[in-house]
Amino acid sequence: MTIWVDIDKPTKHFGIHNENKSRNPKFKGTNKMGRDGAWFELTSKNEAFELHKREYPTFTLVDRTE
Repeated sequence: MTIWVDIDKPTKHFGIHNENKSRNPKFKGTNKMGRDGAWFELTSKNEAFELHKREYPTFTLVDRTE
């Protein structure tokens, strides 16, 4: 199962999604960090939670998979 994580640096938002909702923003990368953040494709929801805990604990976690 593919999970997408939206990391938004300006708003300190960490969103977990079932599909990529990226609108190809200019300063946000796909599977690589851009100036304003990134959309990363992960293999599981658990992997997304671990990434949040390890790298972005101060960002607001929003689970939009349900």
